Amino acid sequence: MKKTLSLLLTLLMFLSVLCGCAQPADDGNTDTSADTTPAKQSETADTSSPAETTDKYDIGDTLPELNYGGDSVMILSRGRDWCDDEVSVTDMNGEPINDAIYNRNLEVEARLGVKIENIMTSGSDNYEISDMIRTQVNSATDEYDMLANSVYSTIMYTGEGLFQNLYECEYLDLDQIWWAQGFNEAASIGDAQYFVTGAIALSTYRFIFATFFNRNMFDSAGIDYPYDAVNSGKWTLDYQYEISSGFYEDLNGDSTHDDVDKYGFVTNADMIGVDAYWSSCKLPILSKTEDNYLEYSMDIDRLSTAVEKINHLIWENDGAFSVKHASADSEQETIAEMFAEDRAAMVTLRLIEAEGAHLRNMTSDYGIVPVPKLDESQTQHYSYAHDTFTAFAVPVTVTDDRLQQMGAVLEAMASESYRTVLPAYYEITLKDKYCNDPESCDMLDTIIEGFYVDAGVLYTKQINSVHQKLRGFIGSNVNNVASIMKSLDKMVPKQLDTLLDGIKKVQG
Repeated sequence: MKKTLSLLLTLLMFLSVLCGCAQPADDGNTDTSADTTPAKQSETADTSSPAETTDKYDIGDTLPELNYGGDSVMILSRGRDWCDDEVSVTDMNGEPINDAIYNRNLEVEARLGVKIENIMTSGSDNYEISDMIRTQVNSATDEYDMLANSVYSTIMYTGEGLFQNLYECEYLDLDQIWWAQGFNEAASIGDAQYFVTGAIALSTYRFIFATFFNRNMFDSAGIDYPYDAVNSGKWTLDYQYEISSGFYEDLNGDSTHDDVDKYGFVTNADMIGVDAYWSSCKLPILSKTEDNYLEYSMDIDRLSTAVEKINHLIWENDGAFSVKHASADSEQETIAEMFAEDRAAMVTLRLIEAEGAHLRNMTSDYGIVPVPKLDESQTQHYSYAHDTFTAFAVPVTVTDDRLQQMGAVLEAMASESYRTVLPAYYEITLKDKYCNDPESCDMLDTIIEGFYVDAGVLYTKQINSVHQKLRGFIGSNVNNVASIMKSLDKMVPKQLDTLLDGIKKVQG
């Protein structure tokens, strides 16, 4: 189950990540699928390592010897489930991820002579941290040195001059393996970059979408696992339709397709469940210009073809069922429950569900493959991550030597995360504990290797939330792509110009 070093290099070069950005009150960007009550802070630090690193992770950084004399580094982060253990945990508890993060912070603190102080919000408001940073900048205070927040709800304020250009941090080496190079490509703008992510933020991995399939149900139906289809380039929307259509059983005998029946494919068609197709079908929104700014590049014909195929898969398929969106994306948990109870042969879920109770306690064996491609002419599988994954930034109020200190802290946290937290998550928690067949472990590498982000998802709130349009097309089973997207042809470029004008003004 070990891949080569080159594959792991690519693994961390994915981006990031992105979806569900409706309204702040309930915008499809809040998880309630886990109860993660922090443990009590211990008085004595335990420096034992939860997982041994292997050579492929044993890569040193180039930070010089630094000592900041015990200075506190104030990091503002969110207390949302699946993110509240990224910056810090309160104590060792024997879980590999928890203990790796605890020890990472001890290592960084000892190495740099700092004290990491994590100030967590409730996590219920995706815009709370952005508002707190805006207040800090407008009042010229310096309470927070750094922020870790959902990327879509923070990067949108770049044009307001709230964040430091991280290229100015001399100790921050964004070419290193622990920084997501795909994200760097999408998030860099002009001659600056204001946000970073990668090994430092586990949500960048946890929020990637994949296709989970029930191996027992496939065996009973006499259907080959989709591994070969992925490897041969045949794993497409049409292929998934063909193998899912024969699984349906009316378990309660009421002649109605409902959530107590058995299906070949279960997903969510009106919210984040369809966002994954922006990447898996390689549907462009924004592209880079020669001077590293952005232009609107929607391919309406390709989008229309994708909508036709997705609607066919979900709505013209006796073996498919769509779970309606519920508060705080809880439909993901409903889908996981149906899957764990052998009532769904295939489902579209984020990788975090592998850590959830339903899949942990699942009796049947399951495998993991990417979300299908548009068609066989598409040469690569691409993976999409819910745009609430975490990115780090430094407020513009942090300047001079203290800015350099923040660069050193970011670099140390990211590099140590790569050496210890990533192996705990990727090799132990995902591969060894939940990934119960070698082929799925290879597929997991393929999924993360294919991580693809479009800048149009990062800046979605500034361009009329274009990427949410797919939810309407699929949720309503319509293909009015040409008329709807044509109405945006003038609006979105103007909105993009406004965004770019602000960023260029900030950059001088």
